[in-house]
Amino acid sequence: MTANVTLQQIEEAIRRLQPQQRRQVLLFVEYLEYLSGQAQDMDVLDDADLWDAVLAHQAYRKTHPGTPMEVFETREAFLKATEEP
Repeated sequence: MTANVTLQQIEEAIRRLQPQQRRQVLLFVEYLEYLSGQAQDMDVLDDADLWDAVLAHQAYRKTHPGTPMEVFETREAFLKATEEP
């Protein structure tokens, strides 16, 4: 596989996929977008944790379409809000 990939090659490959596989591609692209915006925080969570967070977010959005997502300013704020009693 070559290092340089064109958008056309990516689009052609996606068109060959089944619809349910395309959903996985979209989730992965969203994960990569998240990584690009959070590069300075990469030492906090590893890749598997970040991917799990993306999948959990997508599942939540699917089951709660009208509920706005709560945004936490820090990892610590999230952990405090979601800790079990």
